[in-house]
Amino acid sequence: MGITDRVILTLYTIVMAAIAVVLILITFGILPVDYFISEIAALPGNWEFAAGGAVILLISVRLLLAGIGVLGDDSTLTLADVDTGKTVVSKRALEQYIADIAQEVYGIYGVKVAVTMEDKNTIDARIKASLEPGVNVFEITEEVKDNVKETIKKVVGLEVKNIELNFKKIKANDKEKV
Repeated sequence: MGITDRVILTLYTIVMAAIAVVLILITFGILPVDYFISEIAALPGNWEFAAGGAVILLISVRLLLAGIGVLGDDSTLTLADVDTGKTVVSKRALEQYIADIAQEVYGIYGVKVAVTMEDKNTIDARIKASLEPGVNVFEITEEVKDNVKETIKKVVGLEVKNIELNFKKIKANDKEKV
């Protein structure tokens, strides 16, 4: 479930909790039932309530589909789907693993990775990182790409088709001038 679905679910839950509290208060006679009966009697012919009901229905269906995983849940990557079972890896785990691989290269730090599934056996990786002073950008780039492609192929069995490296910062040399 994505962040948007979680926000919608939170708001939806708050609204449902408020409705539940109102029903409890009506049941115990704390809120007058006559007010709610007159409001409900005014519903026929009010298109605003029909639109509100349609929105609530659509939100309910969307949350239901997201909850059971029918809506393209891109938080996991399916590595294998065979008769004996399914092998799935969390996208976040794969991104963290690639970040760890990249940070093993001398001179690179602060790595963040975004992975997209190209097809069943291929992924693309977008790596954002920072560099230490005095390292060769082109050598670092090639070493990171080679390490990531080789390790992911060996450990996870996926080809890394495209690796995009974006260096957001090159640390300045900390030596003081006298």
